[in-house]
Parts: sequence; C-alpha cells; structure tokens
Amino acid sequence: MNQIYKYLSSSGVIFYNSMQRATKKRVFEEACLAFQMSGVPHTQVFEALYARERLGNNALGAGVALPHCELEGLTRPMVTIVILQRPIHVDPTPYDNKPVDIFFFLIVPKTEDDDDRYLPLLRECIAMLEDKKLCAQIRNSENAVEVCSCITDWAAPTILARESKEDALENEWDILNEEVKAERKVEQGEHRLTVAAVENNA
Repeated sequence: MNQIYKYLSSSGVIFYNSMQRATKKRVFEEACLAFQMSGVPHTQVFEALYARERLGNNALGAGVALPHCELEGLTRPMVTIVILQRPIHVDPTPYDNKPVDIFFFLIVPKTEDDDDRYLPLLRECIAMLEDKKLCAQIRNSENAVEVCSCITDWAAPTILARESKEDALENEWDILNEEVKAERKVEQGEHRLTVAAVENNA
C-alpha cells in the first residue's frame, strides 16, 4: 500500500504514441492540460513546473523524470503521468544520459506554516519511480486503468512508512513547543502588566 494512488485517476494518465512528435515542452503542456481538466489553471501550473525545473534536474535516471512543484490555492496533491512510446532526450541531461519515457508530474499545495508537509509523499514517489520492476509494468501497460492498478498495488518500503511516522511525531513536537512558547509569552506579558499596576498604585 502507498499514499500515491489516492491522488491519481485514469484521466491523469496520458499515452503519447509514436506518431506524435514529443518534446519536453509538449509533454509538460499535455500534463498541464490534464491538471486544467481538474480545475488547476494551465498557465499557473506550467509556469510553476518550469520554474522548479530551472532549480535543478528532476530526471531520476533509467528513463524516468519527476517534475514537481508547489502551487498556491491547491487543496490537495495531484498526479499526472505521461508515458512516451519513444523516449526523448531532456535538458538538463540525466546523470545516466538516458532519454526519458516516463514523466511523473506531482503538484502539491503550497504551505506557509509547514514546508516539509508533503516531503514524505515526494520521497515515496522517488522510491516508487526507482523501482525498475514497477516502471517496467507501467511501460508494458496497455491503458490508463492498468497503470493506475500497477501504482495502487505497489507497496512502499517499510523504512519510508517509519520515516513518515517519525516526521509526523517531530512535527507534533515542534507544534507543542511553539504552543508552550506562546503561552509563556502571554504569562510574561500578564506578569509585566501586574507589576506595572502595582507600581502605579504605589
């Protein structure tokens, strides 16, 4: 079991046949059109994905890329997968110099108070896309339903589940510490007001 399948539907799986001339930009366009069908403005997500691309290479090697970004106004993570019959070379070049035929797009809500909230989901996506057996199943799938089934059946490594639990506990601890600090500030403020009132009465 994994948490990725919750954010993927068959409408988010796109097959690019060999008759279509694929480029990195066109692949991104196709993905953004799929996101737009789910209510996310095409231009907004396209610009955000390309801005993230400029920060670093999102190709994982072995023919797989994981373009991802944060978006303001998004209420939940969303996934779109574009599968090419003919791999294409992308820039920046992957570390293994292999062309890419699986583009796994992940967009998540932008959170001001917790930058690491969706980090466990990103880690899980990376682990899944580094699973060569799973990627082979995706490549051999004949339709979107089969792709979704492959991803639904994929089991995340136990260590990821443990790390996610530890991250959640650490986050709860941080929140608790912030609440304690806030209470102390309030108490100190009340104490100063009491002292000032006594001095004025004197």
